[in-house]
Amino acid sequence: MRRTWFVLCFLLFPAPGLGQSTSSESQGMQALVAEVRQLRKDLQASNGYALKAQLLFYRLQVQEATVARAPQYLNDERSKLAQTQEHRRAMAATLKRTEELADNSDASPADRKEIQREVSRLKAELENLAGEEQQRQAAEMEANEQLRAEQAKLSGLEERVDRLEKEVDSPH
Repeated sequence: MRRTWFVLCFLLFPAPGLGQSTSSESQGMQALVAEVRQLRKDLQASNGYALKAQLLFYRLQVQEATVARAPQYLNDERSKLAQTQEHRRAMAATLKRTEELADNSDASPADRKEIQREVSRLKAELENLAGEEQQRQAAEMEANEQLRAEQAKLSGLEERVDRLEKEVDSPH
């Protein structure tokens, strides 16, 4: 601040004998020019830091929102997997009871044929559920990996903000 006042006073109040420049005045003028150049350089650096900070904070906000959504997606996938597994277990129990009924039944041949068709249908549905369960497991693993990747990106951005803060705080 003192430098700025000095520069303003120097520029506003001309020295006596302005036309007669001495070497000390010339050196003083060169010092002032050098200081103005340094101030301009410092201002440009400051503006650069401000722009960098704004961009980083924007990216940080976007990434925080992404990380906040990722656990919900993971929980949804886990829930779907649990539902599929429960449905598969129930279907397996139904199949077992139906097979036991077929083995222990004194039913007519038509009824036995109907029971066998039901057993075949249940087996096919159980196979479909096994495939769906594998797909759900893969989706859960992918959601888990996505959460980790997004958290890593957030951590990287936080580290960049910390480095920028240290750069700004460090004396030049």
